[in-house]
Amino acid sequence: MTSLARGLDVLCAFEGHAALTVTQAAKLTGLSRSSVARCLFTLESLGYVAGDGTAYRLRPSLLPLARAFSYSDPLTKAGQPIVNAVRDRLKESCSLGMLDMRTAYETIVYICRAETSRIISVPLLIGSTLPSYCTSIGRVLLAALPEEELEKYLASTSFPARTAKTIITPASLERELSLVRQQGWAIADGELEPGLRSIAVPVRKGDGCVVAALNLATQATHRSLDWLTETALLELQAAAAHLSRVF
Repeated sequence: MTSLARGLDVLCAFEGHAALTVTQAAKLTGLSRSSVARCLFTLESLGYVAGDGTAYRLRPSLLPLARAFSYSDPLTKAGQPIVNAVRDRLKESCSLGMLDMRTAYETIVYICRAETSRIISVPLLIGSTLPSYCTSIGRVLLAALPEEELEKYLASTSFPARTAKTIITPASLERELSLVRQQGWAIADGELEPGLRSIAVPVRKGDGCVVAALNLATQATHRSLDWLTETALLELQAAAAHLSRVF
């Protein structure tokens, strides 16, 4: 099934790119140009990508796969109305995210999102991914990992500075995750992008295991840290508890 894995890697390389050449896709995936060319040829024959001169673009044939997940996943079905309700009450963007298992915990993926306005330089939609180490959702989820898995993540992952405030060392991140574990919530203040401020809480299954995180994001010029911890936190905790019950 190596060919299937390579084809999926090539498809995933398109995230954030309107089009890719064979050379660009090879660089992003680490595969040889010949392997990428074969994958793209097959994907084009199946209707999942289309050639556009020397580049390739994704085709709408992929959309039913994402739609099938949204309609079949119970957490996503239960989560979207709750995310919408938090957005409407607090007038700030709200999201539900999980760890992206493709990347060994290095990224989170949004499974529900309700936006008020663009607050980050790149558009965030359902299916969008962000680094886990410098986001509030990511820190809630990383803090819930088994100790052995967290140690492996800290030892094998790099933490580039996204801003002057980003935590960039494993030791500092480990201390931050310990605090998140103790208090039950996480804040990321200007670490992903300057001026972007967010807070997140865990969503648990009936057995107490953390399966997702619910967050609210805003601009530092609009909301203070006190507002996040005194107002938004209570709303998020109530919403997460409700989601845990209905899920």
